[in-house]
Amino acid sequence: MLSEFEAIERTLGTEKAADLRKAVHFLLRRQFVFAGDPRTGTIYNTVMDGRLRSVIDEFFDSCGYRVHRDTEAQWAGITALGDDVPLPRMKLDETIVILVLAAHWQDEVNVGAVEDRAIVVTTLNSLFDRYKDMVQPNASSSISLSRFREILKEASQRSLVDLGEFDGDAQDVEVAIRPMIKLISGSDALQRIERYVRSQESAPQSMDGDDS
Repeated sequence: MLSEFEAIERTLGTEKAADLRKAVHFLLRRQFVFAGDPRTGTIYNTVMDGRLRSVIDEFFDSCGYRVHRDTEAQWAGITALGDDVPLPRMKLDETIVILVLAAHWQDEVNVGAVEDRAIVVTTLNSLFDRYKDMVQPNASSSISLSRFREILKEASQRSLVDLGEFDGDAQDVEVAIRPMIKLISGSDALQRIERYVRSQESAPQSMDGDDS
């Protein structure tokens, strides 16, 4: 792929080649980019640039990733083509929170309760209540509210959600769930949670430190 990057430098200039390298590094580190996030405009525009599309796609394909682009919702990202690609492995509690996010996002989409760019806005407490309704009474393997919020912060680092400031009066935080959540949760989030609950009922265990 080095020759393709060098060709971009010759034809489009060193600045565009530098933008290309930055965009590649960003997606490898963060997985997704969402237009409008601070300091990501150049990254998003580079990934969406038609002149660079084939080089970007071929590079990630050679590494075992597929590039996804959504011009309407204004995001782009990568997902692994196989299980052997070294994307960060999520712990079981992280997987459950992602599934809760995906299930909530899909339910709201189904009834048209979405904002611009397919964003669903809710709150930390609402999501946590939904989580408890889904997995209780498996108290031995429950996620605390503080851990739930910590996982949401980690998801925000991957651009999957946007967290608002803590509201001291409401004791809550606004959470904007972005449409990329559907790519890493699968299309059967609710069914996967139900399978998890059944497995916990038959063999309860702590989720802390377990991988999924």
